[in-house]
Amino acid sequence: MSNDATTRGYLPPRVLIAAADDSFRSFLEYTLKSNGLFVAGVSDGEALTESLQAMAPDVLLLESRIPGVETQTLCECLRLDHRTRSMLVIALATEGEDECQQEMLEAGADQYLSRPFSPELLMTSIGANCHNATCDPALSPRELLTFLDLELDMNRYRVQRNGRTIHLAPTDFRLLRHLMKNPHKVYSRDELQDAAWPRAVHLGPRTIDVHIGRLRAALNKVGGEDLIRTVRSIGYALSE
Repeated sequence: MSNDATTRGYLPPRVLIAAADDSFRSFLEYTLKSNGLFVAGVSDGEALTESLQAMAPDVLLLESRIPGVETQTLCECLRLDHRTRSMLVIALATEGEDECQQEMLEAGADQYLSRPFSPELLMTSIGANCHNATCDPALSPRELLTFLDLELDMNRYRVQRNGRTIHLAPTDFRLLRHLMKNPHKVYSRDELQDAAWPRAVHLGPRTIDVHIGRLRAALNKVGGEDLIRTVRSIGYALSE
């Protein structure tokens, strides 16, 4: 991390790695530290729980199988807690295991990376999801979007509806931002993928639907009409 960045007040994301595979965890730690990030690693459920509380990470790299952890339940709990709802959660497949991808995404993970993946893909995934809380303020876009009773403040990374704050995961936040830029326009799943995910990340066929469903539930939870319209076989739009 450069001195200029430190002088401007930039703080790199705090990353917690939860991986039972020691060599894999060491590879991840080396990659992230080499890129100037704050990194901690754990290998079991007890250490993971303690580190989540003590470290309050911006990013969690979560191997799909950790001793003492039901990873899907953990993701669900992180999304229900307002203190961790905006944390970026990247699920990492255990060697040779890809069958739990959909379950992890539905439980609340933002992305799912299958092994092997390159250091470049890992950094792209983290960098593309770095929101205003951890990015250089000088580079953050100043943007306020509104639609009916919904307001999205990009500079503060905040969403409100009827004056009530809605806590969104990073990917869901970017999806909503894209929908709010042009209300009533119907976006295809491919367009939404390009707007909310790094280009190098491969998504399953239902990933967009899962995230839209989660976004819709979060917006509806505070009351009011459903603002996301599903256009069968085409995509989604923000609409009355």
